[in-house]
Amino acid sequence: MSKYFAAIARLLLVVTPLFIMPRAFADYPAGELDFSMQVEHNETRWRYANQTLTSKSSVLGVRLKERLSPRLLGSLKAGYLDLSQSGNPLPAARTTSGYYGGIELTMRLLDTAPLNLALSGGYTYTQTEGHESGTDVELRWYDTYVQLDLGVALNERLMLHASGGTLRSDGEQRVSGNTTALLEFEQTDQGYYSAGLSYWLDGTGYLSASQVGGSQEGFRFSFHRRF
Repeated sequence: MSKYFAAIARLLLVVTPLFIMPRAFADYPAGELDFSMQVEHNETRWRYANQTLTSKSSVLGVRLKERLSPRLLGSLKAGYLDLSQSGNPLPAARTTSGYYGGIELTMRLLDTAPLNLALSGGYTYTQTEGHESGTDVELRWYDTYVQLDLGVALNERLMLHASGGTLRSDGEQRVSGNTTALLEFEQTDQGYYSAGLSYWLDGTGYLSASQVGGSQEGFRFSFHRRF
């Protein structure tokens, strides 16, 4: 975990000026960009052929979202993660680290004060690696999801947001070195939900915090700046 928090510190030094510089209030036509950094932790359960394991992920990521049209937005996301599976019988697989990358499309269904409603769908690829006592482990998994997002403006700076969706996760655990094996796994549950608050610092920068439940239990904290 020390590598994870060291990475957070370095990235904060780079991006903090983006969030504290004063910005002018503005409308956002097509072409608007939203850059964000996320820190999150979640737990999920993966079903292997003969056992079910709890997987805990600590994630540091970035996302770039662009408004492609008045109602359609596209996102690219990437980041670093630490993954732990204390119940995995293979020591090299109990603590792994790696990266993820993905895409997302969002359609705004309703965008009128104080309510907004959107439908999103996306794909994420994740890969982590672990090494111990001559054994190498590589975990790969693929997430596809669809979710509905609701936002309610409470005042000029504070917004309540909630979402619910379904996620399918399939992957494999590859073992090489002193022993070789290939195990497939999938997420046991697919439904998830979240609720949280966003606070606008000015016209283009805001902070967001969410609690997540269902198949992805945990929390998410993010910093955003629009350009």
